Amino acid sequence: MPVKTTVDDTGVVRKVVLVGATGSACVIYTHGATITSWISQGKERLFLSKQAVINGSKAIRGGIPVVFRKLPQHGFARTSTWEFLGHKDSIDGVHARFLLRETKETMSSEWPYKFRLTLTVFLSESSLKVGLMVTNMDEVNIEFTSLLHTYLRTTNINDTELVGLSGCKYVDKILGGSDNSDKEEPLVVTKSEDRVYANAPDLLTVKVKGEKEIITVDKSGFKDY
Repeated sequence: MPVKTTVDDTGVVRKVVLVGATGSACVIYTHGATITSWISQGKERLFLSKQAVINGSKAIRGGIPVVFRKLPQHGFARTSTWEFLGHKDSIDGVHARFLLRETKETMSSEWPYKFRLTLTVFLSESSLKVGLMVTNMDEVNIEFTSLLHTYLRTTNINDTELVGLSGCKYVDKILGGSDNSDKEEPLVVTKSEDRVYANAPDLLTVKVKGEKEIITVDKSGFKDY
């Protein structure tokens, strides 16, 4: 699979484009290691705001930003420049890897630890797999929050159904942080929502009423606390 890179005047890779054999594609900016586009079966699957700034002056709004190391400010990973480690082709697709490590700025902040963040992106013709590995390079235990803050695109938000959240507890940020639990299945988005689910299941599906396509979200790794 072809891999295209955009390099600035100093020789630093700023953008990486993974291209599949039959039309799948993925765009990753090294600013924040943010995935801004994922095309599968001829359709864009990620939402990127029209107000998104991609010149490196601020965090990119949309796509799949990397949140590390603390909420609610989302941390420094999404505004840092990551190193592109290269790519590797396989029979099923293409892997790309990105690295972020401590800097003088992070070491002088309120979180002065040595670490390595490795983001792995795997593009196949029908799926996109994203992994984040945190390595503690320090001599003490470290605490952090991490998140792949995925913005999925939908053709009609008012007809979008989420399956798999029934019985899950969540915090409703619109209602001032009140605790609630879902009982509906599927959950239909009918108004503006801002919820944080605790211990959400590893498998969720997203579907728009009247459409045959289903997007499956499958996660594993760090546990909620």
